[in-house]
Amino acid sequence: MNLRPELASHLGQRLEAFQHGFRHNLALIGPSGSGKTYQLQQMAAAAPAGMNLIYCPVYRESCRSFLLRLANSIRHAHPDLPRTSQAIEAAEGFLSRRSFSEAFNRMLDVVPVFVEETGKPCVFVLDEFLHLEDLGLGHAFQELGKRVMTWPSTLFVLASSSPYRARVILRERLQLLFGQFELLELDAPDPVPAQPWISSHLAAIPEAAELTPFIASWLGASPWYLTVVLTRVQELAALSAGAGSGQKLLAEALWDVVGRQQGPLHQWCLTRTSALSHLRSGSRMMECLIHIAEGACTLTDIGSRVGRTSLSEILQQLVEQDLLLRRGSCWFIQDSVLRCWLATVAASQRSGLLVDDVVLRRRFEAFLAAVWSEWIEAEQVPFVDQIVRLFGRFSDETIVLDGKTGRLPRFSRVHAETMEDQVGYLLAEGDGKTWCAAVMEKKIDEATVGSFDAFCRMRKSKPARKVLIARRGIEPNALLLAKAVNMWVWENRELNVVMSLYGGMLHAESHRSSAPVGALAQHLPR
Repeated sequence: MNLRPELASHLGQRLEAFQHGFRHNLALIGPSGSGKTYQLQQMAAAAPAGMNLIYCPVYRESCRSFLLRLANSIRHAHPDLPRTSQAIEAAEGFLSRRSFSEAFNRMLDVVPVFVEETGKPCVFVLDEFLHLEDLGLGHAFQELGKRVMTWPSTLFVLASSSPYRARVILRERLQLLFGQFELLELDAPDPVPAQPWISSHLAAIPEAAELTPFIASWLGASPWYLTVVLTRVQELAALSAGAGSGQKLLAEALWDVVGRQQGPLHQWCLTRTSALSHLRSGSRMMECLIHIAEGACTLTDIGSRVGRTSLSEILQQLVEQDLLLRRGSCWFIQDSVLRCWLATVAASQRSGLLVDDVVLRRRFEAFLAAVWSEWIEAEQVPFVDQIVRLFGRFSDETIVLDGKTGRLPRFSRVHAETMEDQVGYLLAEGDGKTWCAAVMEKKIDEATVGSFDAFCRMRKSKPARKVLIARRGIEPNALLLAKAVNMWVWENRELNVVMSLYGGMLHAESHRSSAPVGALAQHLPR
């Protein structure tokens, strides 16, 4: 099941537009396990008949291996083309001379021959394209950039699991003149399509309906994480023959895959952070990660725990390695599993002493219990009230949201007015200034933006900020209208950042859970 139907639809629309002469190159970026390869494979399977598609993943391998696979990908796209075959053989001739850079350039130049011979436009997909640089191919991105600019009959689709590096390469070496890329970031998918898929894996589990929205919220950004955890839950359910509760099975599964040294997600987190040990400031980097996982977000807070010396440079290195995300003066760990592992396993081991498994497991259980309690609290509190609480916690942090840098001031008074169509209007007052916010669970349309703008104009004093908080997103035309009247739009991505800063979780659905706060803690194995 495709957990990102809107993204799949968007990719399909881009292919259809390209078939009719409109080319807009695409770049998919997101962490490993977020489903990029799956999306590309689904796009390739549904490609219109009037075009050819060359799909080639790039691995950490030898230049020769990659170039041979690239040649085979072109051959596979449309076999029995004499001119294309001759061009491929000529390019392969450079491999015997170990002229890999020239072989790469010649292999790229096979594509326009292929397009001319078939008489059809071509979609050229490079999955994990950043590995081109790791292969040692000289000037690989400059050569690729030349083709991006000058091949109007070829649509380039690139993907990468290193978002920071990918943005730099796209900006500095590929997006030249007519080679612009549309950047598609794979954030957490909408939990609505994800929940039926999760429920199908929990069909035989007690309390499946209660656990499904929690799992969708906490692990939903990574289909791979979901698969690993749900598979282990199913295995434990089969072993227990239905004797254990759903919450107990989930807790046991998370400990097995994240907490235990042999767990696949434990090993994955260890792999992601192991490179730090080879860096000069690696130990301090690890300390920073652990403290941020435990709740420190600002430079002042982090510095009070690890010291201020070279702290900005250390945090920037962690951002460049995609271990941290920076928003203004705040730093976050987006990966929920990595954050859990750092705050429990890594934190227990940082003293250098051997930690008893019983002690480690108790720490792990306490972390999960706190996450569950946050989730239940969010489920029981209406969305508008959650935002009222959130505004009440602001304490003068500077943050970047929706492409804007702004300060989240301390408010002395925050109250909400319930309007029609499930819209809540918030008035937040402090330091002689007022913020107005419109909070809506369903998708925001143009009418909602217009009504909110009229509400703001009716205020006696002009609001310092007008904020649209869109739980289910905002329609494209409504977004343009909001920008035109200088509104700050917070969609799910922005909300998750602010919630992370102030220690909260958003509920995945509009329904309310009946589970008591701390229920997971009661079921955690001892």
